[in-house]
Amino acid sequence: MAARQTRDVNLALVIVKPHAFRQSYNMSMQILKPDDRIDLGVGQPDPALLPQSLFQSLSIPRQSLAYGQEAGAIDFRERLAQWLSADVRQTVQASDLLVTTGSSNALDMICSRLAKPGDTVLVEDPTYFIALNQLREHGLKVVAVPMDDRGLQPEALEQAIQQHAPAFIYTVPTYHNPTGITQPDERRRNLVAMAKRYACPLIADEVYQCLYFDQPPPPPLACYDRDAPVLSVGSFSKILAPGLRLGWIQASGDALQPLLNAALLKSGGGLAPVTSAIVGSLIETGAFQQYLQSLKQILKTRRDVLWQGLTTELGERWQINRPEGGYFIWASQRDGLSVADLREAAIHQGVSFLAGTKFSANNNFVSSMRVCFAWYDAVELEQACVRLGKVFADH
Repeated sequence: MAARQTRDVNLALVIVKPHAFRQSYNMSMQILKPDDRIDLGVGQPDPALLPQSLFQSLSIPRQSLAYGQEAGAIDFRERLAQWLSADVRQTVQASDLLVTTGSSNALDMICSRLAKPGDTVLVEDPTYFIALNQLREHGLKVVAVPMDDRGLQPEALEQAIQQHAPAFIYTVPTYHNPTGITQPDERRRNLVAMAKRYACPLIADEVYQCLYFDQPPPPPLACYDRDAPVLSVGSFSKILAPGLRLGWIQASGDALQPLLNAALLKSGGGLAPVTSAIVGSLIETGAFQQYLQSLKQILKTRRDVLWQGLTTELGERWQINRPEGGYFIWASQRDGLSVADLREAAIHQGVSFLAGTKFSANNNFVSSMRVCFAWYDAVELEQACVRLGKVFADH
């Protein structure tokens, strides 16, 4: 019944006027768009692009209301595996998937099951700042490993593994948060082989994997070697709707077993059975895939607007990346200006960003900032660039 109803769903994006949205949802959203500035620091999807119409005619089967398999409902994992296989151009098996309530939940489970307080974890420098916070909340010691223009540096990583014997390695290989860098195929093979050689779990936060604008990126790290201890984390938060709180971990061999043995899953069964049933219906009918395609085109346009605006307004003293997907642009001042010191000045000018130091375990990248092109439309992004240009021109 659900499948038949979903075929009639209008796939158009729901466009909501900003003031109307604030009035309707100001008690339910985690972060609101402020009235006094354009906040390019927020790394979330634009609420106006959330596809409300896709969910209006859906129903769920009775079995989704019961406790389910520890790894998640098998019918959903099969549909998820079919879509992933087509999107990443590699065979993904349902048995290699564990359903989570988003990527943060996945990392929390990994911290609980693969490490203990006092253990060392290796991360990139810079890296996703909330992941840093999660690791520290679990009592883990964070050691930063430098990156180059192709991602995590293998030589530095191997030296850190030998020195610290980490519980695991955390990396964002595709459209990196915050730099936008994507690890090429050769680098990925190197990292996976290193994880296998040292029997050190490699955690790949790949929530932007499917948000490519033109050519798709290399496959998720979990696709490279079934005998390597690699776990790839995915989420529907950035590609469908964050309020679903639905994600997955892809791994093979014995890598998933410590997570499947968690008391959390033994007690309550698989996570998110109702939500996964809903999203599974959208995958089955192709409604999700159509929405994702239209979303990528919108994000590509916004990427171009923000990149061109920054390039024009900030000038040659800045190095500004142009990512091929994802949400973020990383901009660095070539003359060593402390960007973090100018954030308050930017707010007074009606614009905001996240300073590079926020993403570093060692407080590096004082001359860099991360800006997001997903939260605002093209007109607002153009305005933000003009305001940033004034801020940095004054200093």
